[in-house]
Amino acid sequence: MTVPPEDPRGSRPEPPTRAQRVAAVAARSLIRALGASLRLRTLGEEHLAAARRVAPGGHVVFAFWHGRQLPLVYTWRGRDVAILTSLSRDGTLQSLVLGGLGYHIVRGSTSRGAVRGLVGMIRAVDEGRDAAFAVDGPRGPYHDVKPGVLFLARRTHLPVVPITSAAVRARIFADAWDRYLLPYPFSPTVVAYGTHLMVPPEADEEALALLGEQLGQRLDELTGAAERALTGPVLEDPGRS
Repeated sequence: MTVPPEDPRGSRPEPPTRAQRVAAVAARSLIRALGASLRLRTLGEEHLAAARRVAPGGHVVFAFWHGRQLPLVYTWRGRDVAILTSLSRDGTLQSLVLGGLGYHIVRGSTSRGAVRGLVGMIRAVDEGRDAAFAVDGPRGPYHDVKPGVLFLARRTHLPVVPITSAAVRARIFADAWDRYLLPYPFSPTVVAYGTHLMVPPEADEEALALLGEQLGQRLDELTGAAERALTGPVLEDPGRS
């Protein structure tokens, strides 16, 4: 698990187009409307609280699988969480959407602009933010943890908190590499937090590989638990602007 070399030919983000700006406005409206309709409840908030108690400044690094992010994006909107988006055109659109929902955007990825992205995330955390990583991004392989989240946790000494979502009624895009889950309006939906993971500052490449496997296993187990929990009672989300 090594940091990919910086590519000087492709280290600048794609600028937004007018069409992307219009699409971003529409996407933000849809996320807010859909999220407000979901019958949301949370599981494992005690795990998040425990992680904050041992974290420098009370901040954490959230780790989630691609494809499970829509309820998470809605839940954590407006809290200035730092999130990494790619330098591609898709990343530019994602930046417009998430930035407009109150996230702190850092541009970079595990392929293009890797060093720039990691440095930006470290700076965002040092400034007093939580951070969030889609750990199998930007384009897979499916449920394969990339090292970026572990490098960040090792450098900042923050705990890594697994987070996931599940919904009773949803469309899963089976042809997409991330099997994207799109909850239907008014669906009972769970956002779940798991036990945090610490990355020792002395962790070498072999140790990071083992921690990556542990993190992936925790995320898979947490997703399974969230799906099983949907047979229980559902509480209404109080919502935020």
